Amino acid sequence: MRTRTFLVAAALLSSGLTPLALAAPATAAASKYADDFNGDGYRDLAVGDETATTGGKKQAGAVAVVWGTARGLDPAKHTVITENSPNVAGGAETNDFFGSKITPVDLNKDGYGDLLVAAPGEDVGGKGAFTVLWGAKSGLTSGSQYRSPGFAKDLAVGDFNADGKLDVVAVDDEYVWFIRGPFTKSGTRGTATNLDPIHGEDINPDMVVSGKVTKDGTADFAVVGYDTDTRTNRLWFYRGSTSGPVKPPRKIGLPGSPDLAGSSATIADFNKDGYGDVAIGVSRSGAGGAVKILPGTSAGPATSVRTITQNTASVPGTSENGDMFGYDVSAWDSNGDDYPDLAVGAPREALGDNFWSTGAVTVLRGSASGLTGKNSRQYDYATTGVEGPMDEGDTWFGASVLLRDYNRDGRAELIATSPEIGRLHLLPGTRSGPTGTGSTTLKVADLGLGARPYFGAALAD
Repeated sequence: MRTRTFLVAAALLSSGLTPLALAAPATAAASKYADDFNGDGYRDLAVGDETATTGGKKQAGAVAVVWGTARGLDPAKHTVITENSPNVAGGAETNDFFGSKITPVDLNKDGYGDLLVAAPGEDVGGKGAFTVLWGAKSGLTSGSQYRSPGFAKDLAVGDFNADGKLDVVAVDDEYVWFIRGPFTKSGTRGTATNLDPIHGEDINPDMVVSGKVTKDGTADFAVVGYDTDTRTNRLWFYRGSTSGPVKPPRKIGLPGSPDLAGSSATIADFNKDGYGDVAIGVSRSGAGGAVKILPGTSAGPATSVRTITQNTASVPGTSENGDMFGYDVSAWDSNGDDYPDLAVGAPREALGDNFWSTGAVTVLRGSASGLTGKNSRQYDYATTGVEGPMDEGDTWFGASVLLRDYNRDGRAELIATSPEIGRLHLLPGTRSGPTGTGSTTLKVADLGLGARPYFGAALAD
């Protein structure tokens, strides 16, 4: 599962939206996809918008869902869910930031995908909370709220103690919380344990990412953040086990990562050796940003860190100050060769002599050698078929990216947002990777999020 730390542009700090829920599809069938929320056998696209105004409450937040069909995503079929929606616990409040992070997962294993929604500004009796929107035949029609020991700014999901129930790891500015499943629709959950004191270090977590790194079949997770003892950024790897996350965690330094603002991470087996590799986008690294790759091993991520930048051989472009290469990352097979690829957003990339930060997305190819620059491709507003301006100011194309196969042809489509101008782009997958030909552009209003020139645009983990 992918996660991201946002650097929100100043223009995204206000809006005038009051979302209205639209009708969701009613087709029913058990689903094998975590993001098939109505169980019809097709993936659905969720988009979080923490900047949305709901019921007059600014930055209360919202989530939009575009429903999947046999032909892929159908933008004409969409739903907006807020904390004011019927059967959703809580209630919209100013600065809840509902939808800042979203993670699809079938949390109760009923065959319908559910959606975890972070709301880092939510205050329930002096504690934080997050919401689970429950999937059903008619879509995401109900939501339960769970108190988090801290104000959770990022979440990861997995069965970390091998008991058959999915757990949640939540991080706030100071602590790492292991919250045991099961999670029920009535709002109950298992006990929560603070893992931070266990390893005896004073850390400031920025993000958490989960997946299967080792070959033991149990979900693992990694926390990326600032170690105040060493005054460096590092990764703490927690291996799952029958007794829960193994302590103390494995510590790995992240050289050349002075600032984690605008960073992201995902876990995927890029070389198909059976071990999950951790890819961390560090957009403030060096001149223009970088992706740090930690290959998986039987003990967890390797301590040797490989770096890919726009100066790496065969990677399009050149590293320049402020490009923010690595601002968001997402992994999936985009060309049907069975190796996961990595989409890397660089939302402040300037095209040609353009002064504006129009942005770009680079897709790095997975292979038997892992991620390399070979055959990588860049997508931006100069790409044939991609609709958008190159001279209307900052667009931040690639601020959020997602690779997923929505039409079930074995090749992932590339989803990329341009939050500064309120656009979302869907690029089809082909045997050579995503293409701008036949791409679709959606505006904020097309998602049901109001007539605004910008939005929060958080794609799913």
